[in-house]
Amino acid sequence: MRKYRLLICSVLLFLAAFAGFWYWNQLGDFFFLIPLAVLLCLLVLFILLLIFSIRRIIKDRSRIDIASVCVLILLVVVVVCFPFQNAKMKYELNRHEEPRLEVVEMIRTGQLRPENRNGSIELPAGYRRLSTGGKVILFQNDADGQVVGFWILRGLPDDSIILMYSSGGEDLIRSSGIGIQYLEKLKEHWYYVITY
Repeated sequence: MRKYRLLICSVLLFLAAFAGFWYWNQLGDFFFLIPLAVLLCLLVLFILLLIFSIRRIIKDRSRIDIASVCVLILLVVVVVCFPFQNAKMKYELNRHEEPRLEVVEMIRTGQLRPENRNGSIELPAGYRRLSTGGKVILFQNDADGQVVGFWILRGLPDDSIILMYSSGGEDLIRSSGIGIQYLEKLKEHWYYVITY
């Protein structure tokens, strides 16, 4: 079992890193330095495992240690190439579409109203998980249509990522005065928007 220790640690590091990047925004919601601390810990563990694995490869020429290095290289490739934000947002859109539509309907009927002039709406307890920070932003709710944003990443002060519901499509989003850097239609009424 001892000879598999580095391989097991490399696989565990891979899983921890994937989970850390998948939940990056949620970690930042608690305290903005938490993701940086997690990243630093993952980096230190990565470097240590890489050094120990290479030393054992040079010393023993073990295939198990080569596999450990391969897992670490795969980790780098995944962290650099995998679109965590986009994949997570698409996954959550399908998983939470029904409760998000309930929120949109509550806003349309006036059960939920903005707290202030910027359109921020605090979500009820059962719905807080649907938007980062437990709030949505109302851009428009009138006879012309409805535009509601569910936060995926709240940038400081800009470059936010919003999952946006629009009853009038892309044109209604663009006419609501949002500074749009990128907009992608995911499915009917749902858009992935990066603001600036």
